[in-house]
Amino acid sequence: MEIDRIFYRAKDGRIFTDPLKCEAYEKTIGILQGSVGMLVNELEKHNAESYINGMVLVKTKKGMEAAIRLSASLDDYLESFVNVNDLTKDQRYIYETVGGLIKYLARYDKDLPCQYMIMLSDTPDSAKSETVMANYNPEIWKDKEDKA
Repeated sequence: MEIDRIFYRAKDGRIFTDPLKCEAYEKTIGILQGSVGMLVNELEKHNAESYINGMVLVKTKKGMEAAIRLSASLDDYLESFVNVNDLTKDQRYIYETVGGLIKYLARYDKDLPCQYMIMLSDTPDSAKSETVMANYNPEIWKDKEDKA
């Protein structure tokens, strides 16, 4: 007897032949497209220590909130005062990581609409951007357009 194919059924009934794809799909069940939850889900796929440059807009009941997260070198500003090679990473750079952004986004309801443009890098000076993540959500601008 041979087993030809094994099927994996997700919680909502969708069928997969690959258990990893089934597991990844189940993590997205109940997450609204263009929401804070979707962004967190995408960020969790990356190294928590990766550096971030970007902006996230979240539409709350109070209005629009922007989270600007930067990773940049301060060497150009410090080199006339000190030898920058003697400084630690924390003294030479301002930076935000994927883990830090996930922690920040935890303050919001996962179903709130959001829009973002984020670059991820392995270095805090963003000399080489590994990944670019972007999402446009027209829901975020809906009230603004209605009032115009």
